[in-house]
Amino acid sequence: MRGDYKLYKNEFGALIIRIVLGSIFLIHGLAKFQEGIAETIKRFESYNIPYADYVSFGVAGVELIGGFFLIIGFSVRFVSALLIIIMTGAIVFVKFDAGFLNGYEYDVALLAMSCYLLFGGSRLLALDKLFVRDTKKKSKVEFKRSY
Repeated sequence: MRGDYKLYKNEFGALIIRIVLGSIFLIHGLAKFQEGIAETIKRFESYNIPYADYVSFGVAGVELIGGFFLIIGFSVRFVSALLIIIMTGAIVFVKFDAGFLNGYEYDVALLAMSCYLLFGGSRLLALDKLFVRDTKKKSKVEFKRSY
């Protein structure tokens, strides 16, 4: 290991969450482009999502590129924040009326995973370690007795 970076047990869990969440969103974003973005726009319009033509490109792009970025560990916190917005929109506009069971429970799980990565980050096997400096320098506090 380089430097003073210590590997904690939660980093393994964060790595698993990051790769699984990234894979899910990468595949969903790819599916949106493969079926044709026009179909995605029609579906978003049927959900009464405002500005469906712009939102569909944004959602598909964030899912595709953001999913890839999560897998490689680049901009993990920023991508997680974008995914939180997307999942909140999916729950509110699409799945809320269906109820929790067989409705938005899966979306809540993805939302929770995104929240974990937003607040906790994930640095194990991540490109973020190469570009982001660790600003939390541990300062040693020494107490001297004054006689």
